[in-house]
Amino acid sequence: MVSGRSMQPALNPDSSMLWRDVLLMDKRVRDGTNESLLRRGDIVTFRAPTNPDQLLIKRIIALPHDCVVPLASTDSYVRVPKGQCWVEGDESFHSGDSNSFGPIPLALVTGKAITPVWPPWRFAASISGVPEWKLSRIFENGRSSLAESR
Repeated sequence: MVSGRSMQPALNPDSSMLWRDVLLMDKRVRDGTNESLLRRGDIVTFRAPTNPDQLLIKRIIALPHDCVVPLASTDSYVRVPKGQCWVEGDESFHSGDSNSFGPIPLALVTGKAITPVWPPWRFAASISGVPEWKLSRIFENGRSSLAESR
């Protein structure tokens, strides 16, 4: 079950929060295993890097060797180290994510969201893909912006 607003509008799109999405998860990616199953745009759950008892859900924005321009800085970038990824909430103003704690180890990933299964009218809703407005901040393998390659 998804709590909070950080992934709106992809997850919990009802702003009144009268209902919450329940997701079908793929656990084959947990603990950094099968990282080849992870792609930019995937929504993942992971242990918070600052509190391992807390489970967070965010979208993978960048993979190892990619460069990202953090939201707080327009004149610098972060290169994502090998074995790590950059995660962000879709609603950046309500999200504690890599913009505050940096890239996370892939070993902290516990699952990949497949689709909402509850409420029933959300079943099979499309939740994958990097939001369009984030693409210009991501540089695949440090070279070209994802926005330019579309």
